[in-house]
Amino acid sequence: MSVHGRCFPYEKSIVINALYDTIEALGLCLDNSDSVRGRLAVSGAGQTGKMRIVLSVAGKAEGTQVDIFLESSDKDAGDAWSTVVFDELAATIKKACHVRRNCTKEEEI
Repeated sequence: MSVHGRCFPYEKSIVINALYDTIEALGLCLDNSDSVRGRLAVSGAGQTGKMRIVLSVAGKAEGTQVDIFLESSDKDAGDAWSTVVFDELAATIKKACHVRRNCTKEEEI
């Protein structure tokens, strides 16, 4: 089992909501989730592979650590999937922040 991780400079609630959107956007299946503990079990379409995603507070800094535990015998495919998930998650968060800033600006007008 390989593990990949990345820290995002956002609260856990923001990251987990973006992660749900990411899972849906990528066409992955959410098999199980515990949003209070920040744990998700995800499988690929056609059950090609499984991953566990764990969110935790990143040390003393404000941020959320996201770790992906890949349960695949194909290391290259697992590495590729974790990269795709992290890239899509970052894009989803960035898009949400951009939309929120635009909404805030419109409200001020």
